[in-house]
Amino acid sequence: MKVNTMKQTLIKTLSAGIMAAFIASPVANAAGGGVHLEPADIDVHDKISLLRGAKYYANYCQGCHSLKFSRYNRVATDTGISDEQIQDLIFTRDEDDKPTKTGALMTSAIPAKDAVNWFGTAPPDLSLIGRSRGADWVYNYLKGFHTDSSRPFGVNNTIFDSVGMPNVLADLQGDQDPVFRYDLMHNGHVASSFTSEEAANKALKEKLTYNVLKLGLMGEKIVEKYPTEKEAADYVASKTSYKVLLNKSEVDSFATKAEGESYVKANPVEGGKYKITPKSAYSTAKSHKIAKVVDHLELVKPGKQSPAEFDRTVHDLTNFLAYVSEPAQLHRKTYGIFTLLFLLVFFVFAYMLKKEYWKDIH
Repeated sequence: MKVNTMKQTLIKTLSAGIMAAFIASPVANAAGGGVHLEPADIDVHDKISLLRGAKYYANYCQGCHSLKFSRYNRVATDTGISDEQIQDLIFTRDEDDKPTKTGALMTSAIPAKDAVNWFGTAPPDLSLIGRSRGADWVYNYLKGFHTDSSRPFGVNNTIFDSVGMPNVLADLQGDQDPVFRYDLMHNGHVASSFTSEEAANKALKEKLTYNVLKLGLMGEKIVEKYPTEKEAADYVASKTSYKVLLNKSEVDSFATKAEGESYVKANPVEGGKYKITPKSAYSTAKSHKIAKVVDHLELVKPGKQSPAEFDRTVHDLTNFLAYVSEPAQLHRKTYGIFTLLFLLVFFVFAYMLKKEYWKDIH
């Protein structure tokens, strides 16, 4: 009986875990921000692309960002060039102010302490950016810079809003202006989109209501809808009661916050700490809202490269960062194939051995 009970408990636990995974999956996807990522289509086995990417990284990125888990001679070995050739990419110096050797880690040119003093924080190391963010994210991030006069460096990014770094590839790419659209959002979903803020506000005015939400164990539930915010607030006020806590223990409750404050004044406690909090879980929320988003970017000032050339540059740089984040991927699949072949051959011998051992057993 105990065994059966344990089995049932285990099955229920696993079932609950699987259900939770399915339920959490769309939530996790939604948390990703919903930004469309253009595929990078990288190929880490393209050694020429990796070398071009390494060159662009050394010229445009390594001044601030390090690759502290990678060494120059490892890059040389994996791309098929000599240590002498990889020296052409090295411009940093060691602590003794001597040129960095090929066996050294790919550190940045800025000492971390100086970076903190100059920028407030040290630029992050990018050794694992290809794995943590993914190649598609890196590719779209590098292409996503656009003008924004409100930002310290005059640029923002479609993938990383309020980005804190300048567009280091601006001389190659040129300047891009954002073209905005206005999405009418309803319960977190796009109900309709508009090219002008005026049209979006007109649609919002027609559909906007103020919902009264009640918080329960299964989440928020709409209990009332009102055309004005004041009516919704009045309803919440009529339904909300307040509890008075003394040292985190409830001592009384009142219909209004003012009554609770009067109680606290009339009942001072030496060394005690009062707190007044809502007892009823009600709140108000707008049924619709307008989200201003970047629809696309428009090149207004060409750079040194054409859009096609710049796209290849970003592709090569992304390819290099994806490779650096996991150099073993160059040979991982080959190792896997040989491992499977070994297991297949081993299985044949193991099966023959099993037959030999069991041949006299009936």
